Amino acid sequence: MGRSDVLIVGGGIIGLSIALELHQQGLQVTILDRDFAAAAGHAAAGMLAPGAEKIVPGPMAELCWRSLELYPTWISKLEDLTGQDTGYWPCGILSPLLAASSITATETTATETATDLGDRTHARSNAARSSAARLSAEATHSYQAGLSSNVTGAYFYPEDAQVDNRALMKALLAAVQESGIELKSGVTVEGFIRQHQKIIGLRTSVGQLTAGHYVLATGAWSGSLLPIPVTPRKGQMFSVRTPLGYGQTQPLQRVLYGEKVYIVPRRDGRIILGATVENVGFTPHNTPAGLTQVMNAAIELYPELQHFPIEESWWGFRPATPDEAPILGAGPCENLTLATGHYRNGILLAPITAQLIATHLQGNADPLLSAFSYQRFRPAVSHSSSSSSLSPSLTSFAMPLTDTRLLATPLSSIPPSSTTLSPAPDTSDTLTIAGKTFQSRLMTGTGKFNSLDTMRQSFAASGSEIVTVAVRRVQTNAPGHEGLAEAIDWKKIWMLPNTAGCKDAEEAIRVARLGREMAKLLGQEDNNFVKLEVIPDAKYLLPDPIDTLKAAEQLVKEGFAVLPYINADPLLAKRLEEVGCVTVMPLGSPIGSGQGIRNTANIKIIIENANIPVVVDAGIGTPSEAAFAMELGADALLINSAIALASDPVAMGRAMGMAAIAGRLAYQAGRIPVKDYASASSPTTGTITS
Repeated sequence: MGRSDVLIVGGGIIGLSIALELHQQGLQVTILDRDFAAAAGHAAAGMLAPGAEKIVPGPMAELCWRSLELYPTWISKLEDLTGQDTGYWPCGILSPLLAASSITATETTATETATDLGDRTHARSNAARSSAARLSAEATHSYQAGLSSNVTGAYFYPEDAQVDNRALMKALLAAVQESGIELKSGVTVEGFIRQHQKIIGLRTSVGQLTAGHYVLATGAWSGSLLPIPVTPRKGQMFSVRTPLGYGQTQPLQRVLYGEKVYIVPRRDGRIILGATVENVGFTPHNTPAGLTQVMNAAIELYPELQHFPIEESWWGFRPATPDEAPILGAGPCENLTLATGHYRNGILLAPITAQLIATHLQGNADPLLSAFSYQRFRPAVSHSSSSSSLSPSLTSFAMPLTDTRLLATPLSSIPPSSTTLSPAPDTSDTLTIAGKTFQSRLMTGTGKFNSLDTMRQSFAASGSEIVTVAVRRVQTNAPGHEGLAEAIDWKKIWMLPNTAGCKDAEEAIRVARLGREMAKLLGQEDNNFVKLEVIPDAKYLLPDPIDTLKAAEQLVKEGFAVLPYINADPLLAKRLEEVGCVTVMPLGSPIGSGQGIRNTANIKIIIENANIPVVVDAGIGTPSEAAFAMELGADALLINSAIALASDPVAMGRAMGMAAIAGRLAYQAGRIPVKDYASASSPTTGTITS
């Protein structure tokens, strides 16, 4: 087939739905799917529940209700096209109130009853759209027999519905295939190939693929391709089956949406129970603890379940964002659109997502789309106020700083109070890496600081112009890295994305590509630098020489300026130079150990033989050790722990900056020869004698 108009990365429910909508509008579409069975849509319960989930009024509620309204027509078209039943059932959802959990300490007064609280919660959350009915205890038990005696009432949401998510996924796949849309299965996308503000292709496991426009719809895996805050939230679920002997096929006739569990009956006798919410990355498999949690909560609500045979258990990964709302619309490149981060509502939001994305690609964006832009997670100074209507939790990602001093702060204004002038560096003696010139020969890291404010002041005090950023830790908002990317003035500091945490070459290559995109998103369009770390050893954190070389070779081919972190191995250093690395970075001693330079002889050999800059990285603990490394002839230093963990990081940053200058000047000046005997400083001739 020819070049597609649109290439969709991701073949889950969102990707398939968008593909069908675009195809119906006359566009030629290709879908790339790595593993259809792993899509979150297979692991869901299929509830369409904007009412029962009590989504607060605002853009997210508007998105959900509009999608629910589309569902009957959308499903009808899909079933007519494929002849397959999707299990759509506008059954409403019952939300029981348990006596033990109806009142919370933070929301009640001493005289408030469970009924009062339920009425107040319902009014606050659903006044805008839902026509929920408040049921008494008697009416609730009459409406659904077999509920726990602890159920004191319920809300019924008549507009909510359900769909058999697995049947829906099967029907969507059939519709795509029958429509002639090109679907490439088993294809792994390794990264976007980007020039300036356009994507010119995708690097994939089957070679380079191109299209006019690209849509990212990879769900929980989106963060591996772009530095956007989408992370996996694992959910464990299982199903039981109504045993023989019941007077009806399905004794449970209502979807039960409880405080701690949901129970979803299917017309074929299955009952779906879910689900845990676990922040454990992509850790697979069901666990006894997870399934027990779901089972206990389900039995508390509907005791009959304890007698039903377990049929199946499974798990999946929801694509979560910091505010639990999706990322939709224009991406960081002019021909890239984002459709990801749907969290718990991927099934519900499929029709509206497809409609909005298709409208956007046709140049007629719906005003609602702006509320879901990825830019809402960027610093407050750089995005519109539209994002503020989503959720206060946005601040946990953007993390605005109260101290707005820039990194150009003069050293004289940085504590401690000592104002002794330090020797100025020779501005003609610059450090050049991959054609880019720097005045400072001290690189610094971003980890382990007690605050972002201290980190920024330390950078300013040290004079550092290159700062390493651990791509995966920033991407996942790891502790100590929340808001880090936004805290630094990238117009003044050159980012060195770091593949920290990668255990093999394949992982490091993938993270390096992500780091390049992160640098571009933060305004450094021409930044192709990467600090390459491949460290499988958890105890001593020693780099893997074989996979480091393997990753370096590939990254150089992809146009990266590779700065590899290595053991002080002269042969490996030379080999890395030969494959095209722009520096070598031998360790002085293990990372964070503060042992100083323990590999002096090998580092001297590396320096002697290198035709590229040599950066001593890791193990330096004091300014004297930093100066010593420079006196050996190193071109630069990279120091993190010794500054960040000092009692006064700002003062230590200044000391390390001065040490780098002093060591460099000493190396250039040339030290005196080492002798085995004394040599008087004053001449012995021409002295006055009595």
